[in-house]
Amino acid sequence: MAASNKWLMSSFAYYLDFFTVPLLFAVALWLGSVQLWQVAAGVLVWSFVEYAMHRFLFHSLYRREHWTHHVDVLALIGISSWKTTATFAGLLVLSQALGLASLLAGVMLGYLAYIGLHYVMHRPEHWFYRFIPGLIANHDLHHQRGVEQNFGVSSPLWDHVFGTYVRMRQNELAENMEPQRSPTGQ
Repeated sequence: MAASNKWLMSSFAYYLDFFTVPLLFAVALWLGSVQLWQVAAGVLVWSFVEYAMHRFLFHSLYRREHWTHHVDVLALIGISSWKTTATFAGLLVLSQALGLASLLAGVMLGYLAYIGLHYVMHRPEHWFYRFIPGLIANHDLHHQRGVEQNFGVSSPLWDHVFGTYVRMRQNELAENMEPQRSPTGQ
């Protein structure tokens, strides 16, 4: 399958969500009384949305664009931050009117966890990388050609629920976490 540059972004467009979403998260909490159960429910809602989008959109309708990420994990590929920011801003107005600003704050918190964890998963030099070996192993396995499983990036919850979870054997996990060496052993 040929790779696509359709979702290739500038650094600014790629990293914008790391600034706008925390701002919108703070606004959502500021707009109304904080309901912890809504925040928790929002995180759960996001984890399902993440799973469903990855499984049913990125691995079918947008397969070519998403496969580009599988081929080059460090390329700045994704859905434009302008779109996610605009979507969250619009949902913030609606959620405030419905008294669900805390729910949306939870969704945004889940989204922040997703983009942050996914960023770290592909950068072994990042300080947080060593704290998430299980998530990294699940995601690395997902990136192997022919593996259409482990769609949850920030959590394997929905993969377990829908039977799309696959585990790497323990010896493969240990090998996967070791620094890669060249064939000459250097």
